[in-house]
Amino acid sequence: MRNKIVVRNIIVFIGVVALCVISGKDFLRMHKPDPISTSNPGISEIVMLSEYSPGLKGTAADTEVYILRGEKPGGKFLILGGTHPNEIAGMLNAVCYIENARVESGTLYIIPRANNSGYTHTCPLWGMMDIIDFQLPDGSVREFRVGTRLTNPIHQWPDPNYYYGNSGRELKHSEVAEIRNLNRNYPGDVNGTLTEKVNYGIFNLINTEKIDIIYDAHEAGPEFLRVNYLIAHEKAMSVGSMAVMNTNLQGHPFAVDISGATSYGLSHRALGDNTEAMATLFETLNPAQGSRRTKMSRELVLGGFDKNYVEITNRGLLSSGELTEAGISINERTANHMVMCRELMNAFSESNPDRPIIVSNMPSYDDFINKGLENILQPINS
Repeated sequence: MRNKIVVRNIIVFIGVVALCVISGKDFLRMHKPDPISTSNPGISEIVMLSEYSPGLKGTAADTEVYILRGEKPGGKFLILGGTHPNEIAGMLNAVCYIENARVESGTLYIIPRANNSGYTHTCPLWGMMDIIDFQLPDGSVREFRVGTRLTNPIHQWPDPNYYYGNSGRELKHSEVAEIRNLNRNYPGDVNGTLTEKVNYGIFNLINTEKIDIIYDAHEAGPEFLRVNYLIAHEKAMSVGSMAVMNTNLQGHPFAVDISGATSYGLSHRALGDNTEAMATLFETLNPAQGSRRTKMSRELVLGGFDKNYVEITNRGLLSSGELTEAGISINERTANHMVMCRELMNAFSESNPDRPIIVSNMPSYDDFINKGLENILQPINS
């Protein structure tokens, strides 16, 4: 009998060790940065955000800033991807610009993983996938972490019981975790929390480099009332309206709305108020973020199809974010971000002919839809 107990305990111990090894490997993978191809000759320089916020140096929140300078002078455009890491189309749009764009006039500043710490964990009990992948024509596989919308609590702890930010945003009760939300704490604080130091780095970059336009890329679930909307600070409304009108003429059902006066700490309000830049934010539809979705799956995250939301749409219960059997794939969502970036650059150039932002070599909307990201993302440098 004693031998049976010993054998049983050994089997249980081996099982626990195996489980720890498997889960530990998965945990450690979330802390490994996804490589981005730097073979694009259009990349002029790569710097770390800590150059603009020294307190980030050596932390998990420090992140790369890719700079693509044109041969001719012009305006300056900042693309923010990964403000909320689980809003994956925004990050992929930034990566596509880094790996493909050629700037003829002006300068692109691109931060693909704005909240780098947020890529190291996923939201508890939400069931979100932690990795997505694409197989390229050469047989290689590009993997990208999904992450979640908040800075990892192991990097910034504890959440306070009460917080009043320098933007005027007040956090209390169940809201205090938002102190780890990059899009609630602009313009940041050079001596603040880890998240606020990221906010400050972006704010300081904008002021130091004299950025003209900010594009903050987001996604939202079907219930969100501003899906496929460009939210623009009043300083950006003229250029933003022109850009949206041009997307409409191309058949894209986008809309524009002005930044709320009390949107304290959000990029489109706080960066617009505290810098000279035109601040904008764009939301694409991602049913994987909806609270009424079905089980998380690859089809849901990449294919953008969810039977619950198709049924809700068919019942006429959605005022925005309607979903059909066709779904809305990651290719389409990334393409929508690319189109909005492109039309903002075009609108700015038309309004400021003395300092245009002219970018070439980007795939078209149809390229994203018909060829897919697997044919747009570049193989990683050997």
